[in-house]
Amino acid sequence: MSDLYFTAPPLPYYIFSGESIFKPGECHPARSNIGLFDLLVVSKGTLYIGEENQSWAISDGQALILRPDKSHYSTKAVESETRFYWLHFNTSANWSDLAPAANDSMHQDNEDRYRIEQGLVTRPFSFSLPQYMALKNPESVYGIIRELIQLEQQPRSWARWQHQIHTQNLLKTLAGEHDVFLQSSALQLAERVAIFLRKNYRSSFTNEILQREFNFHPVYIARCMKKAFGCSPLEYLARYRIEQSKLLMINTSLPIERIATEVGFHHQTYFSHTFRKLENMAPSVFRKTYIR
Repeated sequence: MSDLYFTAPPLPYYIFSGESIFKPGECHPARSNIGLFDLLVVSKGTLYIGEENQSWAISDGQALILRPDKSHYSTKAVESETRFYWLHFNTSANWSDLAPAANDSMHQDNEDRYRIEQGLVTRPFSFSLPQYMALKNPESVYGIIRELIQLEQQPRSWARWQHQIHTQNLLKTLAGEHDVFLQSSALQLAERVAIFLRKNYRSSFTNEILQREFNFHPVYIARCMKKAFGCSPLEYLARYRIEQSKLLMINTSLPIERIATEVGFHHQTYFSHTFRKLENMAPSVFRKTYIR
């Protein structure tokens, strides 16, 4: 099963949606390089779809995402009445069908890093959607898409906001169904540790402190954090402190020595070393880059 990997922000956005009913003998139309993603969710019967050299039989309770950059076509006509919802969406951010490597810009270790572009601060993250999936709770997916279709009958000025909200909820639902790790106790532990570190990032930490706080061996905590965020707890803490220092350098006139102390570094030298390691520049150079 292949996956599609997305970076955000910006999140994928809604374009149009609807429901189609095919009678026996009818086919899904062939299209090529349509420039948008086409989500198909079958609620009755079976739809036979091919995309270049791959093919699927999508039955009720199953879904398929057709790519914007490939040709798709019907591999054969439906054999019984087939009903399916469709939703067109797109993204202006990066996406790929290749799993991101550990050092890739799409990897989750960017989850709590701030990205600064043209003076604006964002917090990038990544998520994946399976191209083909059997839905664990199809009725909830049907319900969201039906709401999107009904919004097409509402005043445009109001509906366009709701379209984007419902689309993001739909994609979140699909991503959550797909990723077993998102539902695991290991992720819950990693999230708890991350929240604890963010709340107390000005304090000193050791692995022993985390062991006492969460009652798990440091090796297990580190393994969970690696899986969730691509780094150990102490690496996560260092990165978070550096991101906080960047915000202070941009938004305050505090001297760098004071900023280092404010974000939990007790030695200016270690702060500068960590900053250079993560940002490939000295703190003073960073500040001059964004403060004119």
